[in-house]
Amino acid sequence: MGYKTELHCHSGVVSACGRLSPERIVERYVEQGYTTLVITDHMNRATFGMGNYAGKDDWDKKVDFFMSSYNMLQKVAAGRLNILLGMEARLDKHDATDYLVYGVTEDFLRANTGLLSYHLKDFSKAVRGAGMLLVQAHPFRDNIVVTPPRYLDGVEVYNGHERQTSVFRNEMAALWAKHYDLIPTSGSDLHEECMTITGGIETDEPITTNEQLLSVLRSRSYNILRNEALFDPDKK
Repeated sequence: MGYKTELHCHSGVVSACGRLSPERIVERYVEQGYTTLVITDHMNRATFGMGNYAGKDDWDKKVDFFMSSYNMLQKVAAGRLNILLGMEARLDKHDATDYLVYGVTEDFLRANTGLLSYHLKDFSKAVRGAGMLLVQAHPFRDNIVVTPPRYLDGVEVYNGHERQTSVFRNEMAALWAKHYDLIPTSGSDLHEECMTITGGIETDEPITTNEQLLSVLRSRSYNILRNEALFDPDKK
């Protein structure tokens, strides 16, 4: 296996907590030998209330804004890095949980005008009913509520964010995924320059489309990329 795909990354264009430009994101991942990046900007109230969004309370305008980093990244990458659309959603009614969604399309976002106001069961039904995958991000981070497995396809078993530095958080997520037979994923959760790229998956073939990504994740035919010091206490 030799093709690396990042599954968790935020841009400073859309994510209120992001600090990296599309140009810098592409540069860093190309330098690290990645072939594909899934941009998973935050989709929540803060995205449209605390960040760069200056539009009105119009869903289509919000979708335009959310899509902007994906569109910029594609332009900047210019074939050097495959850019796929994902998101990290936090629902208004479940604001202690973050969900990574893979296979996201612009049509899905525009059609689900009340997306952030959905109850979890309706959100799960909409996402999975559209053929996408629903994965809980960093489920054992402080102040995060673990989601009942019946609503999920997968669990992020490795998260490289500095808030995940206690080894047991990733270990617990891995045990949880194994116990409930959930798809295991990994992501760097990159937000800013000082953070390290350590996560994602490695495959035998490059992932160039969301359809390929979904197929690979469902097949579980990949290696998890991770910083062993944030996963195995014996490697510290």
